[in-house]
Amino acid sequence: MKRAYLKMMALATVATLAIAGGAQAQIAGASSDTNNVNIGPSTVDGGPHRSGRPGIGVPNTGLVTRVDFEGLQASSPPNADGVTTITRITGTTTDHSRYGRFDFAKVGSADLYFGEWSQTGSATAGDHTVYYAGTSTGTTVPTSGSATYAVRGISDYANKGLLTGTFTANFASGSSGTLTGSIANSASGYGVNIGTASINADATFGGNGASATQSGTTVASGGAVDGRFFGANAAALAGLVNFGSGSERQYNAAFGGTKN
Repeated sequence: MKRAYLKMMALATVATLAIAGGAQAQIAGASSDTNNVNIGPSTVDGGPHRSGRPGIGVPNTGLVTRVDFEGLQASSPPNADGVTTITRITGTTTDHSRYGRFDFAKVGSADLYFGEWSQTGSATAGDHTVYYAGTSTGTTVPTSGSATYAVRGISDYANKGLLTGTFTANFASGSSGTLTGSIANSASGYGVNIGTASINADATFGGNGASATQSGTTVASGGAVDGRFFGANAAALAGLVNFGSGSERQYNAAFGGTKN
């Protein structure tokens, strides 16, 4: 990432819904640790960056400014997996290593992103944080029927690679709908199953039955699922799995997908 862009980043964290203002789009999202990642409307204007978009902030930039994901991808394009990786940059006038490592991806054509952050780039260092953020304006969710979603996930991307899989939504009125599914990487042997999450009337979904496996062995369980649908007729979804603040946080995952 270019130095000018990094200097703009000063972040904090907002979970669930953040609204940029009456004239701006509604930005919805969440973070597994609000002391590390701030999700909300971006506040930076300059270069490729614009305010009012889905944005992110991290601790070492003052916890007051969020930069938009779209602008970050403009300066650091996605790789073959569709993942943008922004790593620690040293050797410049200002040591940018303090900003940490970002791995995030865009969900289809939606203004929607999911990813992870850590200060050192190590998921086991104790600060591994996952998140999602998107524009929720115009979102509607069916009250009957079912749909499948092609889902990608990020959890220690540097070592486990991109996770892929299918989620199934069974829509119903109130909070009686369900979302199930799993994502995995066959090469690394790592996978995450969200269990059975309840779909709520406000387009969110949640549960407490997520699990993570490594080569078939369960390494984390009882994970909290926090996510929501985006777009007309629930065209896309994004969310996160949070296994807590202890050593199991290394298995926390973020995900996003589009309806098949």
